[in-house]
Amino acid sequence: MRHMALIAAFLLVSILLFPGGLGESRIEVVATLEIYASFAKEIGGDRVSVDYIVPQGMDIHSYSLRYEDIEKIEKSDLIILASSEFFSLDANILEKVQGKEILDFPDYNATLFSLDGLGRNVHGYWLYPKNALGICKAIEKKLESMDPAGKDYYRANFEKLSEEINKSLSIAKSLSKNLGLENKTALLAVPGTYYIVKTLGMKIKGSIVRGPNQFIGGEELQEIKREIKEGEISLIVNAAGLEKSRAGEIAQQLSVETGVRVAYIDIFSAENYTALLLNDAAILAGGLHTNVYGGSQEFSLPYILIILILSGIVAISLLEVYLCRKELLK
Repeated sequence: MRHMALIAAFLLVSILLFPGGLGESRIEVVATLEIYASFAKEIGGDRVSVDYIVPQGMDIHSYSLRYEDIEKIEKSDLIILASSEFFSLDANILEKVQGKEILDFPDYNATLFSLDGLGRNVHGYWLYPKNALGICKAIEKKLESMDPAGKDYYRANFEKLSEEINKSLSIAKSLSKNLGLENKTALLAVPGTYYIVKTLGMKIKGSIVRGPNQFIGGEELQEIKREIKEGEISLIVNAAGLEKSRAGEIAQQLSVETGVRVAYIDIFSAENYTALLLNDAAILAGGLHTNVYGGSQEFSLPYILIILILSGIVAISLLEVYLCRKELLK
């Protein structure tokens, strides 16, 4: 009887420690981009093992599959693509895959907006909250179909994540309204910043980048300069990390010539999507007050105070999201 009690205790502890069940392996998930992997981990929890292919901060357009990537794909049960229609990397992966579960762009019910020179702008579409939720819902449904025993677990995790995203969106929009972003007009340096800028209620003039290795023309630049000088464009928005790109150089030159300010938002971070929304709201609001290129590089007292205030607002907002999430996890 003592042996039976020990075995029963061992089985109980095993079930508690391994939600997937004793002897059951976790679902192996590989995503093209880290942000999709982070969504899968949030929803799949202890019932999944998650990895991704494109290193954080690297352009999906310029990335080529490596040997270790092929190994990840081969051992995976589920592959999450951004879009095999728009991205050659995803199309290449799809060609190499057989007998795997796949999630792809049509599964996400995503909304794409047009941007001049690009038609439907697919760049960074996953940063738009509605699209992020669509991706998360698709992941939840796929995991449920692959692991019916975990249906309630996946659904509960999705609901928690949805609450967190919606709460962060509400805070970000409040920041945008109170800090004067709404109805301001931004010129984008790269199309990937579009969905964050749109989410925060700013008007969008267009993009310096018009396509692969295609940039705004000379006549259009002159018109842009006129609009900046007449106050019709308030800010240029670029992605952090792309300061030295061709688009970044054009943005900086415009700043030198016209006095327009350049803000650098985070579009590559993937560890915490909700924090990204709040952080970028503060960056854009601060961008309305930063020094311009070619001007004084000294930080004025008002600028320092603005940054401190924005940092405090973001810190409080993040704490609010954390407490909300903690409450949901009870």
